[in-house]
Amino acid sequence: MTLCGWCGRPWQVKITFSQLCSLQRRRPETLCPDCRSQFAPVATNTAQCPGCGRLGDTHLCPECQLWHTRMPWQKGREYYLFGYHSLMQTYFERYKRQGDVRLAPLFQYDLANWWRTRHSLYDAVIPVPGDPKRSLQRGFEPVIQLIGDVFPLTLALAKTVTTPEQAQLNRHDRLTQPQPFRWQPCRGVNGHQWRRILIVDDIYTTGATLHQAMHVIHQAGVAAAMDSWTLAR
Repeated sequence: MTLCGWCGRPWQVKITFSQLCSLQRRRPETLCPDCRSQFAPVATNTAQCPGCGRLGDTHLCPECQLWHTRMPWQKGREYYLFGYHSLMQTYFERYKRQGDVRLAPLFQYDLANWWRTRHSLYDAVIPVPGDPKRSLQRGFEPVIQLIGDVFPLTLALAKTVTTPEQAQLNRHDRLTQPQPFRWQPCRGVNGHQWRRILIVDDIYTTGATLHQAMHVIHQAGVAAAMDSWTLAR
């Protein structure tokens, strides 16, 4: 028996024969079946925008068309695991705003499953940096804490200004925020050798933050194709 990381109820984890025979180390499930169904992972067989994965679109959605106009060199796509519904909002309220770091591993089983089949595609995984002041107040950096145990991160960006929390901004304000990032790779990083990289963040709303990060990386002379990944959209 194990305890669900969200509701706290005990439940029996079922292990399949193939998992028993597999030589690969798999992370234990952290959500009971009831909670997993409520968080509702996005089905991969539904119609999605080929650029950002927005459900219901089979062609590039208006948002992606806007970004392709602004950044015509960007040919990658966005991946995400969950919709940003009311339960996911509650999760981020507790995790980010209230600083409950115990919730950081809640989706690591899902992250590991996604990464297992794609890790060979990317030369680097770059997290979008958070605001240093808020991270200091919170006691941890949310994006790194959320995914750092699963994705091998390359710290190549720094946030230079304090920006308003995204939840406080409307769509127009989010799309017109000044550039908050700068290229600041750690020692030994040579971005000119990368062929494809993955930019990671926690939530996708308008895509402005991710595209600002991509723009800085591109301006630094990195010619790699860039995909992006977020936990929720």
